[in-house]
Amino acid sequence: MLYVYRFRLYPSKEQVRFLNRQIGCCRFTYNKLLEIAKRNYQENGEKWDYYKYKKLLPKLKKEFPFLKEANSQSLQEVVRWLDRAFRSFFKGFAKFPKFKSKKRTNSLLIPQNFHIEGSKVKIPKLRTPIRFKKHREIKGKIKSISITKLPSGKFYLNVLVEREVESLPETDRVVAIDLGLTHFCTLSTGEKIENPKHLLKVEKRLKKLQRKLSRKVKGSNKYLKLQRRVAKLHEKIVNQRNDFLHKLSKRIIGDSQAVIVESLNVKGLMQNGKLSKHVADASWRKFISYLEYKAELYGRKLIKVNPFFPSSKLCSICGYKNKNLKLSIRKWKCPNCGAEHDRDYNAALNLLKEGLKQIKGSLTLRAVGLGRPELTPVESSKLKEAGSFPL
Repeated sequence: MLYVYRFRLYPSKEQVRFLNRQIGCCRFTYNKLLEIAKRNYQENGEKWDYYKYKKLLPKLKKEFPFLKEANSQSLQEVVRWLDRAFRSFFKGFAKFPKFKSKKRTNSLLIPQNFHIEGSKVKIPKLRTPIRFKKHREIKGKIKSISITKLPSGKFYLNVLVEREVESLPETDRVVAIDLGLTHFCTLSTGEKIENPKHLLKVEKRLKKLQRKLSRKVKGSNKYLKLQRRVAKLHEKIVNQRNDFLHKLSKRIIGDSQAVIVESLNVKGLMQNGKLSKHVADASWRKFISYLEYKAELYGRKLIKVNPFFPSSKLCSICGYKNKNLKLSIRKWKCPNCGAEHDRDYNAALNLLKEGLKQIKGSLTLRAVGLGRPELTPVESSKLKEAGSFPL
């Protein structure tokens, strides 16, 4: 499978200027080709053609001589980026391509003629190698590298490798995950993971910095300095969130042979004005994507349950559907069998049952999520029978 290693770059002042020029050339080429494609479509109805616009690169270099400073292969990759953006737009997966801004994250892709030795990387048209923090060894065959510049001014090296799947020892444990906002997630084992709420913890500080930034003269030295402080704070929030999601997903994948999650419609939830900020801070979609690639890397299985499956409204004991269950109700009692349910834990158990129906094999499932203190012995035995599916 393809895997990306990310390392922090520490370029010198001269190397920073070189990287800024290289990234600027790629950004200019992307915006210029997008401008031409947009104008041709509006005036002549001409659709995007990858090979036609790739042939425009020599003409752009003659018209704008500073583009000759850039690596030619990096400029060719820019055309591929634009091609992917248009393909996603025509398939309905994304909006119309936008122009790249200097203030946002920008990248430089180098497919060939680079060399990594120790903790230094040599790239085309730069005499001296750039030092980076090699905090772990690179496993697999290196395919390409890219250099990313964040709004805070930091540079990162991304190494794309083709890596073999590292299958972990098989286990008989299967777990289901119910994602939420009160708690980040509830496992079918009964464990509840607290929601760290990284954005909400520094929201007052962020608002204060943004308020100060709005009062500065745009483009002044004080404005740029404060703008970098805001970018660094946003970067810290992202790093904290990614660290939490990586560690949690690795632990769950390492402990379980199969993981069952609900395929949430995050885009629809983001349209709710009262919940959008909290949903974005939780980053459910990113968490599921981390589970996906870790499951593939370590030989595990990830099962997604239909988002319309009423996991919260079903009684995990008798299957009764509580149609009048509101979002504000966190605990409820089943009118049919009298079992008392914690909303999130009950949803995790229902997801476990539904996901087990999609699993095929011969491995026996370990009892997961049994022995709730609020259940009677009779209810617990019923739940055990319902959860003992072959894996």
